[in-house]
Order: sequence, then structure tokens, then C-alpha cells
Amino acid sequence: MPSNVLISTHFISKFYGAQPLFTDISLQVFDNERLGLIGPNGAGKSTFLKILADIEPPDSGEISRKRNISMIYIPQEDVLDPEKSIDETLFHAIPKELEAWQVSKRRQEIMSLIQVDNTNQKVKILSGGWRKRLAIGQALFQKPDLLLMDEPTNHLDLEGILWLETLLKDASFAFVLVSHDRFFLENTTNRIVELNRRYPDGFIKVEGNYSAFVEKREKYVIEQA
Repeated sequence: MPSNVLISTHFISKFYGAQPLFTDISLQVFDNERLGLIGPNGAGKSTFLKILADIEPPDSGEISRKRNISMIYIPQEDVLDPEKSIDETLFHAIPKELEAWQVSKRRQEIMSLIQVDNTNQKVKILSGGWRKRLAIGQALFQKPDLLLMDEPTNHLDLEGILWLETLLKDASFAFVLVSHDRFFLENTTNRIVELNRRYPDGFIKVEGNYSAFVEKREKYVIEQA
């Protein structure tokens, strides 16, 4: 596999009971990826993301991943321990190879990034938006090659969404995100993939942000008609 490809899916399919969510999807995720994954409800977006993250298997087809890839998946609802403090939550994710000074430096970077002051607060008293920031901070503490996010703007207020947009614009890692927020997609992505069974391949992919996607999708639908 070329070094700039992080994940390749080869004709993967997933069924919900007897109903196909999606069939024969072949797609590559690259190391400069800023991919927005969209589609109607029931198209299998969250499931596809979990398959990329190696949390769920496909029912058929194959997936190849870059050797030693560091992937982190952030679900819609966080799975943080409510009894832990912000500090403990971040330190729970320390990569084993780091030395003490590196941990300290990275901790400062993440604290500055998520813009939190009191790190002794327990997770259970945080709002949904601050818990989302903490989940993202915990992921970034581990310096992933690829971040997989399911509806990352859920629970974030406008200030939180603008914070996340800025973070993703400057990201040194690749990411794939599921979102219904077209303004967020417009400002953060450079490729859109829509899962939808109305397309002959089961999906359509367009290079560019959401506006480029809408324009090319309209052309495509007219041509198909």
C-alpha cells in the first residue's frame, strides 16, 4: 500500500438484519485527509466510521490499514469516567514511550488547546460541550495519525464549534468526520463522501468543501437522469 494511504476499504458491505446499510464500498483515506462523511439517516455513516476504526467488522469485503497506524475514534456520546478529574482524564491517555518532560510539555499544549483553567474539576460537573472538548483533548494528547469523529459538534455551543473549526483547520493529523452541519463541513473539509443507495456505486465522493460537493452532486444527478 502506498505510504500516503492510511486505510483502504475493498468492496465492504454491512447489513442491518436483512436490509443492506451499504454494499461494495471501496474507498481510500489518505494522510492529508479532511473528509466529511454525509448521507441520509439510515445510510450507515456511523457504522462505516466504526468499521474504519476497527470497532465493527464489515459483513463482507476487506480493509487494509497502514502498518502501526495510530487511530482514535470519538463517538457521538463520550465515554469519559465521570469520577475522574480533567487532569486524570488526560493522563489516562499517556503514550507509554513518553518521558516525564514530554508528558508535561504535551499536557501544557493540550490545556492551552482546550482552553480549560481548573484541571481539578471532575468530569461529572462539566457540561456536554466541555466534555466533548475534553474527549477531543484526550485524543490529541496521543498524537493520532487519524482521528475519526461521529457528529463532533453535538453538545457544542457556537463558541465550541468555532473552537473546533480552528483546531481542525490547523490539524497536523488526518480526520474523517460524520456531520449534518453543512456550515461546519464547509469550513473544515477538503473532500465529501455521501453514502446513499441511490448512487450506482452506493456513494459519491467529491474533492472540495461542501459547496463544491452540492454543485457537483447536482450535475451528477442531472446527468444520471
